[in-house]
Amino acid sequence: MIYFDNASTTKIDELALNKYNEVSNNFYYNCSSLHKGGMDSHKLLENARETILNCINGSIGDTLLFCSGATEANNMAFFGMPRKNAKILTSIGEHPSVFTTSKMNNLNVDYVSLDSNGQVDINEYERMVKENKYDFISIMYVNNETGAINDVEKLCSIAKTTNPKCIFHSDCVQAFGKIDVLVDNLGVDAISLSAHKINGPKGIGALYIKKGTHFNPINFGGGQEFNLRSGTENLPAIVAFAEIAKYKVEKLDDNYNEVKKIKNNILSIFNENNFHYKLNGSLDASPYILSLSLCGVKGEVLLHKLEMDDILIGTGSACSSKTADNRILSAMGNSKEEVFGNIRLSFSPENTMEESTFVAKKIIEYANYLRDIKG
Repeated sequence: MIYFDNASTTKIDELALNKYNEVSNNFYYNCSSLHKGGMDSHKLLENARETILNCINGSIGDTLLFCSGATEANNMAFFGMPRKNAKILTSIGEHPSVFTTSKMNNLNVDYVSLDSNGQVDINEYERMVKENKYDFISIMYVNNETGAINDVEKLCSIAKTTNPKCIFHSDCVQAFGKIDVLVDNLGVDAISLSAHKINGPKGIGALYIKKGTHFNPINFGGGQEFNLRSGTENLPAIVAFAEIAKYKVEKLDDNYNEVKKIKNNILSIFNENNFHYKLNGSLDASPYILSLSLCGVKGEVLLHKLEMDDILIGTGSACSSKTADNRILSAMGNSKEEVFGNIRLSFSPENTMEESTFVAKKIIEYANYLRDIKG
């Protein structure tokens, strides 16, 4: 099986799986219990928290709040805002866990457009920020559909210059463990993270909150996680998350270079064979994601053709795979035919050059076949 759908989820790494099993077997206690088992478990919890904070260059006094995943973290960022009637800005290109959330509960939200590369339109953004002085802004770091990388540091600086009290949040799910996510350099107040995008377990994520940034809880109970996210902590998943996060950050440059070779190899084979495709985004996008539009081919049909050779790819965000349209590709100016012809290949350092060569040739073969029978 060749798996090129790593932006939707990744196979859990043995490092994380072994740690998960170890903690499940030996530290099954409640972290809030006062006996020795509970206190030892609590120590593991806090060590994991510190490990991930170190991975993002967090400072003393910053908070890392563990939750069920990035969807919950993104929801908490929006609904935990302390200001009523806050003026909010996000982009048309956000993940559904941000974009759909922004449409709910009568929030006062504006949407900034994307440019043809899939990045936030920086000129429109600057104009909107200066005119409205937003209270809360949420812009993703790396787009999950196209791999487009937003200049979060610049976007945050513009926001803070206009309104120093603005809370700036970034969905960093497709960035963390793949490119540098250093909160001190970015200047952000909050970021969302996920374990299962970096070969960690599913069902665990985190919301980073900068010291001095206030959020209200959106669920209530026993007061765990700094009284912001009640519920018994998923300690095995948390410790496994920290283990794989530390490893991925240590291997950041090596992994980046490996997946870049894979992505470039596919594009080179396409070009050498005069294969007709449209690259959605730019060559400067994250090497972990390759979004293509193949005119004359329906992406979903090609996906199922590739399955016959045990090749698994995507047609965009797994969270939006059942919708007829693609909001992000349409916002970039793609035609309906280009949207329907979209496929997304997303990579892991565990993928090989041999796999990429085989997949590229199969895409050419099947796409040309589908174009021929369509006439």
